[in-house]
Amino acid sequence: MSSHVTPQATERAGERSVSLARSLIREGEERTGKNGFSSVVAEALEEWLAAQKLHEVVTADREEFGPVSDEARRQAEQEW
Repeated sequence: MSSHVTPQATERAGERSVSLARSLIREGEERTGKNGFSSVVAEALEEWLAAQKLHEVVTADREEFGPVSDEARRQAEQEW
């Protein structure tokens, strides 16, 4: 994962206990060092939240407008 400054980076940190597989912890700390581990976990959670929000938007769109037609999909692929 890439390292970047996010609005949460300036936000005061909170603590939460999470359980992870020991192998994930070990490999994560090998790659980030103990001090970078929390940043990587925070970034992963930010990405997951963004994906969930996108899924909600797509679901709402499909409920309102129906699925994307094959013709519209082909046209978008050609234009892209």
